[in-house]
Amino acid sequence: MTPAPAPPPIWMVIPVHNRRETTLGCLRHLRTTGALPWLHVCVVDDGSDDGTSAAIQTEFPTVTVLRGDGQLWWAGAICLGMRHALAAGAATVLWLNDDCRPPGSALEKLCALAAQTSGVVWIDARAPGGWSYGAHRKTLWRVRRCTPAEEAQGKIDTFSGNCVALPRAWIERVGLPHAHLFPHGIADLDYGLRLHAAGAPLRRLPGVVAANADPSPASSESWRTSPRPMRAIWRDFSSPRSFFHFPAWRRFALRHWGPVWGWAVFAAPYVRWAAIAVLRTVSSPNAPGKASR
Repeated sequence: MTPAPAPPPIWMVIPVHNRRETTLGCLRHLRTTGALPWLHVCVVDDGSDDGTSAAIQTEFPTVTVLRGDGQLWWAGAICLGMRHALAAGAATVLWLNDDCRPPGSALEKLCALAAQTSGVVWIDARAPGGWSYGAHRKTLWRVRRCTPAEEAQGKIDTFSGNCVALPRAWIERVGLPHAHLFPHGIADLDYGLRLHAAGAPLRRLPGVVAANADPSPASSESWRTSPRPMRAIWRDFSSPRSFFHFPAWRRFALRHWGPVWGWAVFAAPYVRWAAIAVLRTVSSPNAPGKASR
């Protein structure tokens, strides 16, 4: 009897940079939940100088480690790993951030649902402070988290990239993330919008929530109540890590809202920053014209 052919491989891409213990903790979690025997894991180490790659190769010799030069950022690392996975014949490519911990057999269920629906499926992730990553909706002014009602009705336009299963067919149809345009902060949302525009079914794995360390609380902080000076928040916009990174946000706004309204969408967060900066200055106990105690 001819043996049954092996199922097409499933690859997981984990982009990392200078978080050795977090990255090792991620791989240990995958080992504990039994995912490593059936997953091909590719860690893309973007120029870490804390010994991340060596530690992975020592403790997890079956994990593929690709190296970057420190300039890949999230999207470039994801693209490098996806190219490697596709060249190796991956039927499904998973994204996983190294601070995200999918529970139990969630990854098996994730891949099964992606295969069953021929669509893109993710696991919601929740940070300790309550911030939630998952389905998003494009509105007149912005991209925001979906409400439960919108999600139940399938009104989903894009998704966060913390833990996502991408069938090969959809990757081949839309291509890879555009890392040269969106290096980090909004690369996942742009890719999700491209998939949605191409007709890909988008949905979350129901009943499962992954723990997420939320290493970048600036992404969810309130500018009005943040203890950080407004000048520091403005400086964030110069970093690709920021959701409102100046060049990436401009490209995102013009791509998804058009060459006219897109400029208003581009300007909106910076106008809001200016208004809040004024309010914080006026309400400060040490503002001019106020007696200090």
